[in-house]
Order: sequence, then C-alpha cells, then structure tokens
Amino acid sequence: MIRLRDLTKRYPGQNAPAVDRISMDIADGEMVVLVGPSGCGKTTTLKMINRIIEPTAGRIEVGGDDVTQIEVTGLRRRIGYVIQAGGLFPHMTVADNVGIVPTLLGWDKKRIARRSDELLEMVGLDPATYRAQYPQQLSGGQQQRVGVARALAADPPVLLMDEPFGAVDPIARATLQDELLRIQADLHKTIVFVTHDIDEAVKLGDRIAVLQDGARIAQFDRPERLLNAPADEFVERFVGAGAHIRGLSLRRIDEIPLDPPVDQAHDLLALRADESLHTALDRLLIAPDRPLLVTDGAGGVLGSLTMATLLSAVERGHQGSHPTAGDRSS
Repeated sequence: MIRLRDLTKRYPGQNAPAVDRISMDIADGEMVVLVGPSGCGKTTTLKMINRIIEPTAGRIEVGGDDVTQIEVTGLRRRIGYVIQAGGLFPHMTVADNVGIVPTLLGWDKKRIARRSDELLEMVGLDPATYRAQYPQQLSGGQQQRVGVARALAADPPVLLMDEPFGAVDPIARATLQDELLRIQADLHKTIVFVTHDIDEAVKLGDRIAVLQDGARIAQFDRPERLLNAPADEFVERFVGAGAHIRGLSLRRIDEIPLDPPVDQAHDLLALRADESLHTALDRLLIAPDRPLLVTDGAGGVLGSLTMATLLSAVERGHQGSHPTAGDRSS
C-alpha cells in the first residue's frame, strides 16, 4: 500500500504550494490515476513518492515504511519509474537499458540476460530482434515498451508512471494502454499513473484522483462515479461533455443481451465479446444499419449487436462496474 498524509510541497519565493496537503491510500495491486490541468501538482506528487522531489511536509509510506527513513538509492530501486519516451540511455542497447537496475543490484550476467529477454517478450518485443538494438533504432511506441520493461526488471511492487504514453501517436497510445492493462492483469503491481487525458484515466484507472488548481484533490473516486456523479462544478467541467459516451468504455459487450446470430454471408464487422461498448459504438457508427458479429475470440459466434440494442442498453443506465485489479486478472 502507498499512503500519503497531508503531503505538501512549497518552493521558496512562491506564495501558493505546489502540492497542498494531499492525503490518499492506494491499495496493493491498484492502479490509481492522477489527472488534472497543467500546474495542478500531479507530477510533483508522483515524484515525492520516490523522493526525486523532497516533500516540505506530510508523510509518505510505501509498504508500511516511511520513505523519508529509507536511503534514497535503495528506495528508488524498489520503485519502478516510467516517463515519456521511456527515458532510455541512447548509448546503451535495449538489453542493457532493461538490465540497469539488476546490474546495480549485483545480479550475474546470465540472470540479467534471462530477465531482459523475459521482459521484452512480456511487452511484445522479440528479444532476438530488439535486444541488441539502440533506442534511436526504435519507434516511439517501442521505446516506451522498453521503458516499461526496464521499470519492471527488478520486480518492484510499485510503479510510478509520468505521462508515459503522451509522446506517441494515438494508435500506438491505445495499443500501449491495452498492453499495460494486460501486464497489470498478470503482475498486480501497485501503480500511480499521471496523465492530463481524462479518457486515458477512465480506461486505465481503478480509481482516479482529479487534482485542481491549488494542488488539492477535487474528487478521488472510481471512474463510473466520476463520470456519473461529479463532486462539484470543477470536476464536471474537467470531465466535460460526453461523460456518458466515455462511460461506455467501462462496460463490455458481454454485459448486455445480444441479438441472435445473423447470416455471415455478408461482409460484417466482428468484435470479441470482451471488448468495450465504446469500441462497439465506434464500429457501428461506420455502418449503423448493419449489425456486428460478436465472437468468443476463438472463432465462435455468440450473437450479433445492432445499434438499436446498444442504445437500449445505454438508456437502461450505466450499471456496469469498472474492473478492479483483481477483476482484470480473472
């Protein structure tokens, strides 16, 4: 668990604090997203957890330990840290970048090589192809995958992620988000993730902390509560129009009744039953008069989905719950 109590950061010469008495508990295996406008203290809060920035006041506990009582280098080796573009060292190969922390911890070379290959496979990069390459030979999305692999190298219980996907194109960003959810379902890390993108926050977060100007928490809640019951006008404005559409990303196709299977002789689009209603709506808008085939992911057809059926499910309300870290592993 990560526990923040009255966490505050003030810089000399500034009247207002950069972070103002933030308190929150983050459970083991939970992904919490910090979101808010520029200058609201998201990154400062994140960096205080591993003491890249020292707090002015308050208390930070990681795994029950007061981080101010832990030697800084040792603390940072216990916490994975991912930033935009992965923060890779350009003069080091992909394998050497991934193996930095295990090397510092004194692991032998064979163990480091095995761990690097294992993690490259986990993030979707073939070790035989990528281990000897250098960062400049990689795309932005590939560099980000290497950055995630490096953060996981010593198997830390906590990951801090500072707008890690903000510098990649929208397609790569969506893919990286899906990969992070897949990895989290397997590893159950405790993750604090900073973003300015409310859609990314809704997709990834078990809970979301909306920070407002003045570096205070306006609402700390589950995504569906944030969308459907904003705490105040600031949160409502920040979430913006389209909250109900965003809420479709929290529900899966297999949560609603399907229409009967249809003749597959026509060239129909198909989706897996575990994909979101938001994805289904996006596909249906391409040809709203034609149904989607819904499959089990192994080639079996479970039924179909029409625009009328989807809209009917939306009108019945947003009862679907966002999966927790435990749910995602099932």
